Amino acid sequence: MAAQVTVLYFGAAQQVVDKASEEYRADDTASLRRQIIERHPGMCRVTFRLALNRNLLKEESLLKENDIIAILPPFEGG
Repeated sequence: MAAQVTVLYFGAAQQVVDKASEEYRADDTASLRRQIIERHPGMCRVTFRLALNRNLLKEESLLKENDIIAILPPFEGG
């Protein structure tokens, strides 16, 4: 069963989707990525990494109810 998760957008991703957060239902991060790009086609032009509950992911992961996913594009500045 798909889990209800909160997606937080930062940087260029937030500019593309024009909001700071959204709710999704997904089983894993791969299906979540697909849903985000379906809902916001402009995201296919944004390079980003995912953090799951404040831990940067190195591979796809299963999702649990109420997980928090951060969409982290490369940050600029110093």
